Amino acid sequence: MAIILEEERPQTNWVGILGGIVIVVLIFVACYYLFFKKPELIDVVVPRDLEQISLLAQVQEIDPQAIVNSANFRMLQNYAPTLILPPAGRANPFRP
Repeated sequence: MAIILEEERPQTNWVGILGGIVIVVLIFVACYYLFFKKPELIDVVVPRDLEQISLLAQVQEIDPQAIVNSANFRMLQNYAPTLILPPAGRANPFRP
C-alpha cells in the first residue's frame, strides 16, 4: 500500500494570467490618457453658424400666423409627387 504525502496540483498558466493583466492595464491606461489626461487630443469642431442658433434660442414667442402670411412662405413650391400607397396586406390574411 502506497502512502500519498502530497497530491499533484494542476499547474497554473502564468503566461496567460500575466498576459491578461497586461491587456487590462493597457486598456485602463489608454482610457485614462484618452478621456482624462489630454482632452485636447479630441478636437471639437464648432460651426460658425452656432451664434445664430443661440439667437434663435432667445426667441420667446413665435407667431405662426405671421409666418404663414409672409411673402417668403408663399413663394415656396411643392416639388414632391403625390404618393399613392398600395393597399396593405391581403383581403383575407388566412387564405394562402
